[in-house]
This record gives sequence, C-alpha cells and structure tokens, in this order.
Amino acid sequence: MAGKGGEMRTAGDVLLWWLERVESNRETSDSYKRSTRSMVKKNIVPALGKVLITKLDRRVLDDKLVWPMTQDGKKAGTQQKAFQALRQAFLLAEKTGRIKANPMASLTFKSFHRGAIGSKPASLSRVDLPALVQQLAENFNRDPVNGLLPLLMLAHGTRIGETLQAQWSHISLVERVWVLPELNCKSRRQHILPLTPQVLALLARYRQALPDARAQIDWVFPVRGGARLSPTTASAMFRSVSAGKWSSHDLRKLMRDCLADLGVDFFIGERLINHSLGKVSETYLTRDVMERCREALERWHARLDECGFSLAHGLDMAAPASSPNPETPEPTGAGDDS
Repeated sequence: MAGKGGEMRTAGDVLLWWLERVESNRETSDSYKRSTRSMVKKNIVPALGKVLITKLDRRVLDDKLVWPMTQDGKKAGTQQKAFQALRQAFLLAEKTGRIKANPMASLTFKSFHRGAIGSKPASLSRVDLPALVQQLAENFNRDPVNGLLPLLMLAHGTRIGETLQAQWSHISLVERVWVLPELNCKSRRQHILPLTPQVLALLARYRQALPDARAQIDWVFPVRGGARLSPTTASAMFRSVSAGKWSSHDLRKLMRDCLADLGVDFFIGERLINHSLGKVSETYLTRDVMERCREALERWHARLDECGFSLAHGLDMAAPASSPNPETPEPTGAGDDS
C-alpha cells in the first residue's frame, strides 16, 4: 500500500492508482477499461505488485513478468500489452509527481522481445462469405431481435462496442445516415455511415419484430429494463452463432478485405471502418467523400445480396445508386416465418 502522505512505494501502488484513473475516465471506452482491468489484476499486479519501485529494473521485469508470461504460453502481443500498461502507469505517476523517478523510462518492449509480433490471423476469408451471409440471414429470419447485430456489423465493419451503443436517435431516415458520436468511437472522432436501402429495410423489419416495450426504447439493441445489450452478452451470442470459430472482429476484417476486392480505394475503405487517417487527411474530408463512401457501401451490399442478404432485408432489388433521396423502402416479406 502507499506510504505516509499517499507516497507510492511499490509497483502495485502505481498500477492500482493508474487503474482507478482509467476506470473513472469518461472518455475511455468500456472495452478498454475491461481489458486493462483484466491485464492489471490478473497478470501484472500478481507478478510485480509487491516489488519496491526502487527495485524495479530490467532484470526484475524479465524474471517476474516477461519470462513467466512466456512460460505460461502468453503470446508476444499479450506480453507487449502488459508492458505498455505498466509503462503508461509509471509515466503518469511521474508526470503528476507521485514518484520521484520512473524506472520504466528507458525501457521498451524490444528490450525483452526481438522477434516480430505477428497479428492474429483472420478466421473468415472471402470464400466463407456466401455461406456466412446465408447463415446470418437465416438467423435473422428466425430471431430478428438477436440476429441484427452480426448482420449490421458485417454490413458496415463497425466495432462491437460502437455498434452496441447505437441509438435510434443516431439514425436519420431522411438523410439516410447513421451517426456514431465521438464518445462511442475508439478513434474519438464522430463517424458517419451512409445507410443503403437494404440496411434501411433491415432496420424496419427488425424494429417491427421488437417487443412493444423495447420498441419504445432509444437503444437499437435494448434489453429488459431499458438498458442496452451488454458486451458480455453480445460476445456470448457471437460464440453461439459462430460455434466458436470466428469473432465479431472477424466480420470487420472480412468486410475490409472485400471492399478491396471490389476495387474500393484505400482511403475510402479506411474511412468506412473508421481507422485514423492522420491530421492531414482528416483536414480534407468533403461532401464528395461521403458520396464515395455511400457508393462503396452500395457496391458492398449488392455483393452481400448476391450471397443472400436479401433474405434478411426483404427487398427484391436495391434502389438505384443514382436516386437522390429514396424513401425508406418497405420490406417485401421475404424470409417471413409464415
């Protein structure tokens, strides 16, 4: 524990103080809070919590944290995340005058790991798309309330945390856009997604299927009591739908790969999945970019239609891309249980 006057003596003091800061920060996403809490309490504090700050050095880090994580089969990426959390905690403690010296200042993860840190391979590829869309469309027709989330994520490449925070007040049927507020986005930048006729029809079918009490709630994914679907429940749903073979993030990766296959240029593809484009690129966002994003999504959703997307949204065909502002399409009833 901290010494007299709140002075920090151990690595555990620094880490738990920093974790409290992270969890009370309103601008930090829930998913980051959960992953950071798990990393700190399950990996770092048990290993280094009792180590005096004055005794923390490269050898101690290797002996107590990095090497044991390696022996436990933790991948280099996981080890790097633990190291980064530790470094951020000590950096903030130093900047705010809570420690006299920062033992992490001169250390980098490369001090312990020399090899390349590979990214996790995707569990879905282009060849899986037809069967995947067919499965998700059938799931939606059986149970629209639980079937919308994966379809909506595949259609737009959104992150699960961003999608779960969607509200009907964020969706404009007149402008045909879905606005993701900056506080809901990992990029901390407002993200605007054009809505195609297929998605508008899909949302219409979904809202009609909601129980009356939930249909009055502003959350797009409401649960009993007025709250929204939790990330934990949503993740369990994805495990059930995929039989544990793929995750929600694999839908995002697949969508991005397919945009490239369709000839969507790099800038628009990255813009659609809300990747950071740098300050210079962000400065030159224009109305033309939004139209190009709409065109790209229309091409992507036409590709999904070829794979069976229409079984879920119920349209015989998409409205022409040249239509300036079509009315919200009415579902044809395709895929009804009756």
